[in-house]
Amino acid sequence: MKRLVLLVEGQGDVAAMPSLVGELLTQLPPELQGQLFPDDAPIKTGGIHQITGKRSSDLARHLGNANKRSKLGAALLILDGDTELVESQPFCATQVARLLASRARDAGAGVGFSFATVFLRQEYESLLLAVATQLPGLKPGTQVPTNVEEPPRGAKGWLHDHLADGYNPTDRQLELTRAVKDWEPVRALRRFRRLEHALVELAAAVANNEHIASPSLPPPDDEAATESEPT
Repeated sequence: MKRLVLLVEGQGDVAAMPSLVGELLTQLPPELQGQLFPDDAPIKTGGIHQITGKRSSDLARHLGNANKRSKLGAALLILDGDTELVESQPFCATQVARLLASRARDAGAGVGFSFATVFLRQEYESLLLAVATQLPGLKPGTQVPTNVEEPPRGAKGWLHDHLADGYNPTDRQLELTRAVKDWEPVRALRRFRRLEHALVELAAAVANNEHIASPSLPPPDDEAATESEPT
């Protein structure tokens, strides 16, 4: 079994993401289970602007640190997708993920270990909103948002307003994640399906001993692939 190192945005993600990813790894197809285990100490990268632009070299630094951990099989970068511009270009999750995968290849991904990028729209808390009826302390009579992936951003604020004890990511993200017993409603979210797809890709790469950096670039004459693949 190989190690899966998570690269995440904030301190709340550091606490909660191993729990979520660990649960999803147990739900992989039988032939892919047991290939990866989540490292319990994710690397905090900060948001997308902390690993692009003038700080683009920081991604390689983080991957270098991940590669120092024993039995590394894959690194998975999970970020919020709530920005408007990346390197002066309109944000597109697919295009930016491909840019990061290309830079990860320059840092050794696809050779010594596998790599994938996932953007959550709008933020980790959007996943919790999709299963809000399972969260402890939800105020009676609360109407749960129906489309949690669309802007404006505000999942953190919604949780703070509608949970009896409020919400602070650092203090409560892990607690609420562990409280969810059924993640099936979240599978309606395109970005969650991308997360599951990325885990399948990474586990298969380890099983086949053929490392990848995902998402891959489409053929030069096949721009339509941008819309067809999970992002």
